[in-house]
Amino acid sequence: PWVEVVGQPGPVRQLTAAAEAPVHAYLLVGPPGSGTRELARAFAGILLSSSSTSREDRERHLRLARAEQHPDLRVVDPEGNTFRKGDAERVVRSATLAPVEGGRKVVVASGCEDMEDEAAGLLLKTVEEPPASTVFVLLATEVVPELVTIASRCVRIDVPALPARVVADRLEAEGVPPERAAEAAAASGGDLDRARTLAT
Repeated sequence: PWVEVVGQPGPVRQLTAAAEAPVHAYLLVGPPGSGTRELARAFAGILLSSSSTSREDRERHLRLARAEQHPDLRVVDPEGNTFRKGDAERVVRSATLAPVEGGRKVVVASGCEDMEDEAAGLLLKTVEEPPASTVFVLLATEVVPELVTIASRCVRIDVPALPARVVADRLEAEGVPPERAAEAAAASGGDLDRARTLAT
């Protein structure tokens, strides 16, 4: 399930353990390009495949979650530069829908570090009293004041920036020449997505 996750053994261990007895909300905090979204997708896939009775069915759940196409995975990205009331309403609406395939659904919300007060208030109510079938995974680059109260209701998992060597190794594995991979990794600040752009 963690095939897309690069160089984050600590968060992988934490989320693997969490999947054994999941709670209602998680907050993944890490800089851009550290892999928070990939971690969220993999975690969602594990949760959504937990009731699978065959290897083929489990692989299907994991594959659909990785592609963000699973019917019981909702990913909400802010529509503008900040996470506004309308974005929070989409999260809440997704949380209230019944699962399509199993007994659980996962709602991932990104860009939570730019959450406006009104959105935070609306989201807090749902995170505090979520539908029994819903697991929230919130993604943020930092915990800003508007997010502190919500963060206190979540299990927080810190995702560090990737070491340059890890980034370079990944780029090389993707076919980038070693010298260019090393230069891109050094200039990326631990952001794998930025390193890929620099390498090209």
